[in-house]
Amino acid sequence: MGSPMKNKIHTIEVENNEIQSVEKILEKIRENKIIYVKNKFYEDEDLLDSITENGPAIILNSSGSSGKPRKCFHHLNNLILSATTSGQWLIEQGFELQNCLILNTLPLNHISGLMPIFRSQTWGCDCINISPNLIKKTRELLLFTIKFKKNNKHLITSLVPTQLQRLLSQKDGMSWLKIFDLIWVGGASISYETAEQCIKEKIKLAPCYGSTETAAMVTSLKPKEFLMGFKNVGEILPDTKIRINTQGLIEIKSARIGIEIKDSSKTENFKNKNGWWQTGDLGEINHINNSLYLDFLGRSDNAFNSGGEIVFPKVIESRLTDFIMKENIPINKFNISKVSDKLWGNKIKIILEYKEHTNHKNIENSLDLLKKFSQSWPKHEKPEKWIVKKNTTAEKINYKFKK
Repeated sequence: MGSPMKNKIHTIEVENNEIQSVEKILEKIRENKIIYVKNKFYEDEDLLDSITENGPAIILNSSGSSGKPRKCFHHLNNLILSATTSGQWLIEQGFELQNCLILNTLPLNHISGLMPIFRSQTWGCDCINISPNLIKKTRELLLFTIKFKKNNKHLITSLVPTQLQRLLSQKDGMSWLKIFDLIWVGGASISYETAEQCIKEKIKLAPCYGSTETAAMVTSLKPKEFLMGFKNVGEILPDTKIRINTQGLIEIKSARIGIEIKDSSKTENFKNKNGWWQTGDLGEINHINNSLYLDFLGRSDNAFNSGGEIVFPKVIESRLTDFIMKENIPINKFNISKVSDKLWGNKIKIILEYKEHTNHKNIENSLDLLKKFSQSWPKHEKPEKWIVKKNTTAEKINYKFKK
């Protein structure tokens, strides 16, 4: 037996979602080629030139649930299956696929920027790319988009939370958002405030969950559910199964999970032998009206560096929880996050939410207790700030520690 045939990998470098790159991608796909769509500015230590897989296929870098970028390989069928599934989901809500118009604001080296091409191909509708330049000029953006609404098209787009924030902060940006029949947005990072503002303004968000490995979303919340106040990332799409394992991690089973390219001669399935892929994300599944909805609870590895040491918020969380219970401190919940620090790189801040009607004296006393307790912690784990979150009666006190 000779070694298996290798196929050439065609690299397409993109800056964003420029039309000539879209044309190159489609042309190579039609020729059954394998393409690696990479960000022009991404330094690649191991540029791939060939692989034993067959085309048509696409390779993207994913942020990886292990904290380092991985190369993710998808046969074209995975992308088509993803597009078909999201199309079915839209049809159930009364969308006519060929009457949709997709506006793509995201870069092609990102799964959410690549999928609009394959969705428009699969659904038989048009896709228009919006350049980063145009999305910043909200007046022009609004005037450009409003004319499509006159043709009774279903307008659809996907945004990352930072784009959403920026658009919400400007009057024309807000008007632009209101034109859409559906805006997919990575549900993981929409803050409570953003969600409330969008509900108030009747912006039809569809928070969703997915990854490069799963060829985009595997759950999505219907805009009408979002506007009703559902606070999750939606129903599990019909071509996917999701379960939560004993560590609380989201595991996914679907026919459209890609494979990882280790190096030019080695590929590895993301899935285990039973077809399940374990993500690095924590989640919960809830039954609502006979359907399964996913709640995204955050990354499992939200560890960070502080003065050359790794801080694991989970460790601090359980240490604090025990202490709060033991000392009977009237705290509802707390949040550990990092704050950048010139000297340390990062330090910790802890935001405390006291039970309602906790008086000032109690807050002061318990803060002293917490402060004393944290003095014995390793240096890199000592909080830089304790912040008391304002609720109706609790007051904001900011404790800073001497270094």
